Amino acid sequence: MLGRPAQPRWRRFWHTPVAEAVAAAAGDIPVHVVGGEHRPGAPAWRPTLPAERVRVSPYLVALAAVVVATLIGQGLRQALAPGSVGLAYLTAVLAVGAAFGLGPSLLACVASVASYNFFFLPPLYTFTVADPENVAALVFFLLAALIAGNLAARVRAQALAARARARTTEQLSQFSRKLAGIAGLDDLLWALAYQIAAMLEVRVVVLLPEGEERIAVRAGYPPEDALDEADLAAATWCWRHLRPAGRGADTLPGARRLFVPLRTAAGAVGVVGIDRDGPDSDPLRAPPLLDPAHRRLLDALTDQAAVAIERVHLAAEVEAAQVRAEAERLRVAMLTSLSHDLRTPLAAILGAASSLQSYRALLGEADRDALLATIREEAERLNRFVGNLLDMTRLESGAMAPRLEALDPGEAIGAALERTRRLLASHKVVLDLPADLPPARLDAVLFEQVLFNLLDNAAKYAPAGSTVTVRAVADVPAGRLVVQVLDEGPGIPQEELERVFDKFHRVRGLDRQRAGTGLGLAICRGFVEAMGGSIVAANRSDRAGAVFTLTLRLAEAA
Repeated sequence: MLGRPAQPRWRRFWHTPVAEAVAAAAGDIPVHVVGGEHRPGAPAWRPTLPAERVRVSPYLVALAAVVVATLIGQGLRQALAPGSVGLAYLTAVLAVGAAFGLGPSLLACVASVASYNFFFLPPLYTFTVADPENVAALVFFLLAALIAGNLAARVRAQALAARARARTTEQLSQFSRKLAGIAGLDDLLWALAYQIAAMLEVRVVVLLPEGEERIAVRAGYPPEDALDEADLAAATWCWRHLRPAGRGADTLPGARRLFVPLRTAAGAVGVVGIDRDGPDSDPLRAPPLLDPAHRRLLDALTDQAAVAIERVHLAAEVEAAQVRAEAERLRVAMLTSLSHDLRTPLAAILGAASSLQSYRALLGEADRDALLATIREEAERLNRFVGNLLDMTRLESGAMAPRLEALDPGEAIGAALERTRRLLASHKVVLDLPADLPPARLDAVLFEQVLFNLLDNAAKYAPAGSTVTVRAVADVPAGRLVVQVLDEGPGIPQEELERVFDKFHRVRGLDRQRAGTGLGLAICRGFVEAMGGSIVAANRSDRAGAVFTLTLRLAEAA
């Protein structure tokens, strides 16, 4: 399908229209020629690059250089032959060509020939040449000046191109280093949009896929949130087919922007759109956005950005895979703990209850009391286990809202010791509390549960007959309350000091594995941090054993 040109008939005598030439060479291919209304005086459109602004100052400098060469020649006129004076003009042409390029050097060349003829070749002060030798010298001088000016201009152009390439390479290197240090996708997209806009002097939008069917604007410089239908269609086509689309491309050239894909070996990761003109400009009549050199620069920038975006996506996928693996590990640990720590107390309760039911008449009073005590102890153990699960669920769901108020720490410590009386029956408990302990900002329920879990942990790992110490001290200048629970057990391996607070984690490598779910210390850390404090685990320096240190805020400091 071709358009019929509107041109006078007389031009066809020496110029065959394109439509007729194509139709004559098409053979069996059908050719459709579409005519349009010709508007007299309408300018014919030609795809041209933006014209560079002509600067007048280099040409004025070229004329000034010729004037200086003339003055120098006048000064040396008595000492040198006219042929030697021409070297001053040749030097001026070389200097202008090296400094300002071909156009000013050509002007300097013509002006030098005219000045040389006018001031130094007889008859003087006329443009006529009397001696044929001088004519030949003038012609050869003109040729030498033209060649020298052209060479100087070419060297200057090559030097400018080399500096431009070096500057572009440096900018690309800096951009690459910047991308390597960016971890977030939003920061990366903004850096890409800004870099393209700064280096190519265009407006930029960056689009990324949302789902499998559409893409949307994620960044821009200057910021822009929406595209019109033509631009969105071009961007979508570019993303799906991995080829440029829009203004200046073969596909959908009516779009206001040119869209190029951000692609890697795995496929398209996004699209970059650029434009320079205002929103009311006609993209079909506007000049091309980029010349070949700038188009190669755009391709280099988009290639680097595509690799960086893919790196961010892969890092996110790796992080998600790690989260899934951690969740699976916790799920397996929880199921293992449930299968063991629920079955053990339930088996003891069922065994004691069935013995009471089947052999009540054969059992003495002491045996029945022992079985009832077993049922009660295992039921309390089961209740603690279920309570830990519920507490951990509250922590993970974010439903933990502590009610902080000024409380006497000694009362909470006493309540926790009362709850652990049975657990610590075979241990010696030592309290080291000052009489003037100031009130602290605590949640009574949470603080008591923290101390209960720490004392329960000490009862499990410290041998019978050993001492469990609860110590508290107030650091009034710092506004802190420090509470410590010390035992005389085997201590904690150095590499496990931080991991003991992980969910479902229990220290390995001891003489035997203690019963428990591995949730007690994790709940302690969650509760203490909810109250604005901290908890750390360490080994005692004076003897074997572990020490857990709580740091909380005093009520007056709060």
